[in-house]
Amino acid sequence: MQCGFAMLCAGSVRQKNVKNIMLKNILDACGGALGYWAIGFGVAYEGGKFLGTSGGRFFLHDYDNYIDFFFQFTFAATAATIVAGTIAERCKMVAYLCYSIMLTAFVYPVVVHAIWNGEGFLSAFNIGDDYDNRFL
Repeated sequence: MQCGFAMLCAGSVRQKNVKNIMLKNILDACGGALGYWAIGFGVAYEGGKFLGTSGGRFFLHDYDNYIDFFFQFTFAATAATIVAGTIAERCKMVAYLCYSIMLTAFVYPVVVHAIWNGEGFLSAFNIGDDYDNRFL
């Protein structure tokens, strides 16, 4: 998906900015990988009602299913890359790198935890004692 978004962005900017947008897409993948590896994966898939705070998946500590990590990282990176085309030619490189790390480390994982983690407060998989009253 990164390659597809990179080509889409390259086709939507002026020729002089193609290298810039390609570098932003690479920064998306690299910076997003660092943010998701360090904090995002743990926040998204550890136990806890609002955030994952157990600690086993931060920095992939005590977690060796790297295929699962890479699969989930691709979705986080895709979420960050969607914005690349909208701010093409309008944003500095450092600001975009900070955005990419922030989105993959904090914003995307909180939403993923709330919806896809079995202990998330918006999860359809969360069937506890207060099943009838969980949205009230």
